Amino acid sequence: MMQEIILKKHLSKSKMDALIQFLKSWDIEAEVKSEKPISKNQKIEFSLSAGLWKDSDIDANELRKQAWSKKS
Repeated sequence: MMQEIILKKHLSKSKMDALIQFLKSWDIEAEVKSEKPISKNQKIEFSLSAGLWKDSDIDANELRKQAWSKKS
């Protein structure tokens, strides 16, 4: 089982090295992965249906128009 420790604030390289060395001294395998945080103003486009329609030439607006149109 893999476990994860998330550090909320940036640590200096010397502190990160010391932390990794401490973990290794206890025979704990550790690695450092850094991810750029997503800003609150950054827009992320996500759609659960994206995979369903990936090979189709379908426009989301056209689908909405067809779905909500009333047919007699």
